Amino acid sequence: MGVRSAIAAALAWAVAQILPGPGDEFPYYAPMGAVIATTFTVAGSVRESIQTVGAIALGGTIAILIDLVAPESSPLTVGVVVALGVLAGGWRRLGGAGTWVPISALFTLVIGQGDAFYVGAYAGLVFLGAAIGILINLAFPPLPLAPLRHTLSRVRRTVRDQLGDLAEMLEKDEPLDPQEWEKHERDLTPQRGELRAALTTARESRRGNVRARRYSQDFEALARDAQAVDRLAQHVAELSDLLATGEHSQVHEPSLGPSLRPHAGRVLRGMESLVGLADSGKAEERTDELQRVREALEELTAETDRARRAESPGGGVLAAAALVTATRRCLDELDILIEGTRAELSEEPPNPGPPAGEAHGHTDD
Repeated sequence: MGVRSAIAAALAWAVAQILPGPGDEFPYYAPMGAVIATTFTVAGSVRESIQTVGAIALGGTIAILIDLVAPESSPLTVGVVVALGVLAGGWRRLGGAGTWVPISALFTLVIGQGDAFYVGAYAGLVFLGAAIGILINLAFPPLPLAPLRHTLSRVRRTVRDQLGDLAEMLEKDEPLDPQEWEKHERDLTPQRGELRAALTTARESRRGNVRARRYSQDFEALARDAQAVDRLAQHVAELSDLLATGEHSQVHEPSLGPSLRPHAGRVLRGMESLVGLADSGKAEERTDELQRVREALEELTAETDRARRAESPGGGVLAAAALVTATRRCLDELDILIEGTRAELSEEPPNPGPPAGEAHGHTDD
């Protein structure tokens, strides 16, 4: 992305230098537009360029109107222009480019002295640079699979660590204090947000991208895994909340109690191992571990059912059943990961491989 931005900015500067009039006076606005337009996706560069040029034109118009009312710049006019620019910048259609409205208004008022020619030069040169940036993106379209892959691995590691912590706490002889549970709880919400954002960016990068078809299988596999890990993180968070509120030393009837806690610990320990194997290890190891975890879950389910029928709970049986349900949901998502990996290994490659220039991970930009 840095290389593409540099090329686009250099070309925009060179083109602005040979333009008569505003190009001689304000050439720096062209490379600024090129940098704005050079994003991770072709569609994103077009959208952000249009929004930025629109925001600059809107800010310049505000400054021109204020200059007509008060031709002399003063602290009051500067304050009014900025205030109106900030308000106008909140327009939803401008998106993140809304911050350019007050900047453009201030530049037009102070540097351009409320002149419409300045606004036209400012917006026009930014548009010129943005057009060059878009052309560079079209010529060398990014396909940001690497950010999605890295984010996916990071979220998977966090989920694995959370499952390991929960298993370790259940393996203790006595329930922990509420403070100890709280200390080991991880907030998975921010990382889930990052994962969804990376998936959205990767999905958007396929629009108008001539390389997208060649790597569609890679993207589909990553998208499937990302969605499964996102749901897995949600279920693990629910499981963590259930344990933190129902399996500590201060509740009258723990959710699991001494008879069910070891079984639940084995299931969680197995799921921890399974999440680790989903990122590495052989397909056969994954399948064997999945089978062991399923058997451990069936044991936990059977023990919970026996406790319910005997009406001599080793804890709150209804809460234990809720824990079993949450655990089963986690395992369903892990099943998707494992089955997806198995399917990938069984598929024949559609072609002998990518061209030589793209054979060593350059698809990820």
